[in-house]
Amino acid sequence: MRTMNKNQQILLKYLESLIPKDDVLLGLAEFQIRLGDHSVPKEVYVALGVLNNNEINSVLHELTKPA
Repeated sequence: MRTMNKNQQILLKYLESLIPKDDVLLGLAEFQIRLGDHSVPKEVYVALGVLNNNEINSVLHELTKPA
């Protein structure tokens, strides 16, 4: 695992909590729904606000890499 900053770790941990067994797309869909409903924890919103595209891409890469 690449070294991630605190905001990346917050986002990754939250996304991992939404993913049912081996279904990343379903977890990402749930994330989008929660963003739309404004039911994402405040620290996740803050993390998204300060991460750049490359940092978010790194989180998604870590989330989707094979175990």
